Amino acid sequence: IKSSRLHSPHRPNLLLLLPAYHYPKMSLSSSFELLSFQRKVKDALQTVERTLELERKPQLAADVDHTYGAKYGLVNLTSNAAIIAYVNCFEKLGLDAAVLKSIDKTKPATLRFDSSTACKFLQEVKVDVPMERSYEEKEETTGSDASKKTTKTRVMKAVNHVKEFHWEVEVNWSISVYSGTSVEEKKVIKSRTYETTLITQSKEGLGSTNLPPMELSLSWLLQQIDMVELTSQFKVDTEDGDTKTPRRNNAVQKALDFAAQLRQWCQGIEGSFFGHLQQHLLRKHNPIYRNPHTFTIGHLLGVNEQYSIFNPILPLMEESGPSDGDDVGNGVESKSIIELQYSNDSNDEHKTLLNSKDISKLLNEHVRTLEGAFSGIEESWPSESSGGILSSSEAVLSLLGNHLRELSAQYTETMSYIESMMENQLIAAIGKRLTPNDLDKFVKFHNARLLCPMPQPFSHDIRRPGHYPGNVSLYHLS
Repeated sequence: IKSSRLHSPHRPNLLLLLPAYHYPKMSLSSSFELLSFQRKVKDALQTVERTLELERKPQLAADVDHTYGAKYGLVNLTSNAAIIAYVNCFEKLGLDAAVLKSIDKTKPATLRFDSSTACKFLQEVKVDVPMERSYEEKEETTGSDASKKTTKTRVMKAVNHVKEFHWEVEVNWSISVYSGTSVEEKKVIKSRTYETTLITQSKEGLGSTNLPPMELSLSWLLQQIDMVELTSQFKVDTEDGDTKTPRRNNAVQKALDFAAQLRQWCQGIEGSFFGHLQQHLLRKHNPIYRNPHTFTIGHLLGVNEQYSIFNPILPLMEESGPSDGDDVGNGVESKSIIELQYSNDSNDEHKTLLNSKDISKLLNEHVRTLEGAFSGIEESWPSESSGGILSSSEAVLSLLGNHLRELSAQYTETMSYIESMMENQLIAAIGKRLTPNDLDKFVKFHNARLLCPMPQPFSHDIRRPGHYPGNVSLYHLS
């Protein structure tokens, strides 16, 4: 097997290729798009090479010869990178080190997004709107001298009288964290409350709405963080009997469950809160004279495409590996509030992995690109005190929501990539993909060799006078 050593303590069981009841069959077409994932990682390699030292050439793990145990190390590295990247984003939403340390770890912790709108009718205003049509009247007058005539022209323009209805709208949203069921004692970490005026063409009420809260459990994430050292400590327990492969184990499954919940939370904010602003407020704002520079929901949802934020969750290895002594004490000042836990592991199985110093550099690049995007938003979007419905605060919320979804999707694809890489290596070693029919043939073949005489199929003739002969037999339907 190209990238596995049979003497590895974590060598795979070939029977894992057979479909089992608890583990669904792995398929590249059903799990993720391999080519698309490879293209994303190779695009990111240009940034990785600029971030690391000269002459460093990290590659996709499948392109580097490595041991089976190195796959577990790769899962641990990418999982810890994902945890720190999540925290980098949550910090920008107000979940900083002080808040993390203040959370009661003996109870489940929850991140909560609340939002509401309230509308009140102000006044009805009549606006004169000039129309394109106009009328001219000419009047000629003659003076005392008959030869002197003057002409006066009077132009009359049509004006349309339009009624506008002005509404006072108050929008409030907040992000908070609480422990257990103590919602009333929640700690608000980021919020915005503002009032603005909306103008409609009808007196139909805009109404007041309290949107359902969006909640995300932080219990798993906090369990992966050493709150004393503020380090990420995710690790797959290879001694656990439920650990089947680097991907199929309890630790990674819980990480994938959190990633799915995180995506759902971000999608809920976009669909519920931003969708409500668009459908019930911005869409109904229809003044006669519009401001051409007003930002729309389209601008808000597209803010993520304006900035290139580095994604540090990458399944990379290196042929030569980092030189000896490169990882002593890490030596890189982290820009994240959570650092990668330093490991003094000199196991030869992990020599192809990037060390903690390299991962810290990639995470610092993630923080740098995040801060660059925030600076751009602050310059181009109205401040949160401007009084408009959409400001830099909503743009940052949209940017982080989109990026958190990208991070969680990249982590899920990375785990699928590592599993598919191992699956492809095993299929290449065996020569084909094994199925239950192959196992059935294997058992029949070896039973025939072990049992003497060879068992005969259950088949007996049935004969009755005056009837055609028949038989009764048992056989397996494949």
